[in-house]
Amino acid sequence: MSTAPVLSREVVKHFSQAELEERERAVTSELERRFGSVDAALAQEYTGDYPSDDLKLFSEYHSLMFLLGE
Repeated sequence: MSTAPVLSREVVKHFSQAELEERERAVTSELERRFGSVDAALAQEYTGDYPSDDLKLFSEYHSLMFLLGE
């Protein structure tokens, strides 16, 4: 009998403030690497003219800003 956890879409993970802040730093750093600055990245996002690979990064950035109350 296996005791491996079953992953489900119904599972919710709770993140600590520190985990959210650490991930925010990582995402911000990646945006700065790709676009030169967060402001430049957001300006590029506004135009809609960016590779589809960046969509996930923009989405994660906005999600983190929401969760951090910024």
